[in-house]
Amino acid sequence: MDKIPVTEALIHRGIDVQNRNCQLCGTGHETTSHLLVECEFSKMVYYWIFRWCGIQQTQFRNVRELIDFAASWGNCPKKRNTLCMIIYSTIWNIWMTRNDKIFKKIGVNPTKTADSIIHQSFEWNKYWGDGLECWANWSASPFLLLN
Repeated sequence: MDKIPVTEALIHRGIDVQNRNCQLCGTGHETTSHLLVECEFSKMVYYWIFRWCGIQQTQFRNVRELIDFAASWGNCPKKRNTLCMIIYSTIWNIWMTRNDKIFKKIGVNPTKTADSIIHQSFEWNKYWGDGLECWANWSASPFLLLN
């Protein structure tokens, strides 16, 4: 819905922004789609997350395509819900990584962000899901024991 305050949204709202480039990759204007699905940093994060999930890497043009993919993926509702949760965790962690770089001057690393997503989605699943509660199984694959 383009409501998060990425650079292009801030400019559209009349806020003066000195650097329009994506803070994660340094190329391209920072739009919602660029930051969350088109950015080379984000693509690398998705590479690691899809690899962990055992899902073939897919390219998305925008966030809606990404969410629609997760919402319609596979035949098992539990797996589909788990993938949706992982995708939401991924979006959140990419946003938080961007904010850490801008406001805390923390360097970015796609594998570190992917590790944070795996950990956060484990915690979310453990407390609100009905999936794996064993870290060893979850870290191997979020779909290991789901039927």
